[in-house]
Amino acid sequence: MGDAVLSRYPSIFLIDRNNISSVSKVIAELDLKRDSYDDPHFFPPRSVDQELQLGYFVAMVAIDHRTGTPLGAFEGYVNGEFFHGADLLYRLGMLIFKDDPEFFSADRLSRLTYDDSRRLLEFDGRIIWDYHVRTFLLRDIGEKTLEFYGSFRELLDVRNVLELIERLKLFRAYEDPVAKKSYLLAKFLDGRELVRFLDKENFEVAVDNHLSRLAIRLGIIRFLDYTYIEKQIEVPRDFDVELRLAIRKAWKLVSKLSNVDPFTLDDFLWSFGRRVCRQNKPKCGDCPFRDVCLARSLNKYWFEHRYILTWYY
Repeated sequence: MGDAVLSRYPSIFLIDRNNISSVSKVIAELDLKRDSYDDPHFFPPRSVDQELQLGYFVAMVAIDHRTGTPLGAFEGYVNGEFFHGADLLYRLGMLIFKDDPEFFSADRLSRLTYDDSRRLLEFDGRIIWDYHVRTFLLRDIGEKTLEFYGSFRELLDVRNVLELIERLKLFRAYEDPVAKKSYLLAKFLDGRELVRFLDKENFEVAVDNHLSRLAIRLGIIRFLDYTYIEKQIEVPRDFDVELRLAIRKAWKLVSKLSNVDPFTLDDFLWSFGRRVCRQNKPKCGDCPFRDVCLARSLNKYWFEHRYILTWYY
């Protein structure tokens, strides 16, 4: 069936190659297109100074992790438009960029105060749950970029995605062993042609809660014991890393079999997980995987594994 992963933690899981094959066939028929990352709601125009574009992407991805907790969601209306989660975060980022693009310079980030960060992380009288942590992560980006590279241009002067991943480990925001934020940043840089990567074979999806939930529901990752998933018992950090590494490997296999590159696949999966295969009330009638979905066949619509307090994803 697949490759067993003998975890030291709550459960044994495996990569199910049969289900990967079935999911890959569906993916191959979807005619997926890569996003251009040009939506002005969320991304700066290509015409502005490249150093500030790079600073925006490095900074915003650095704080692009879970925006909501069981205590509440991060969402609301901006100028009459509703935004949720990461969309709201990037929308607020762009409002600052339009008024004060130098906010995303390495120098300004290195001197960021809590009052400064509230401009980015507070909305409609509510502040994001871990704004102190995100402020620290942004300052760390600015300080170390100046100390070790001098500018974002020099930091990102790479031609190899693995070199980028290695450089980013310098920053606390990008220290995740599964490199969710690092691959997300690489995806943006590649799509905007800010960096020309020559080793596209090393691209990976950026594994977050949506990609984890999809992998579990579709059965490309199978558990021998679903207790921790079904009861939503929070797992230890090391187990979270082990599982997400296996999920990343499973999606890479899907990418190869479907002939859809990991960054295009990542665009689709992230959007699909938010719009269709949602945590609650998944829209199975709109799902192209409904005939191959393990969760639907068992009528068990599992959530992703529970791991809440993290800045990794």
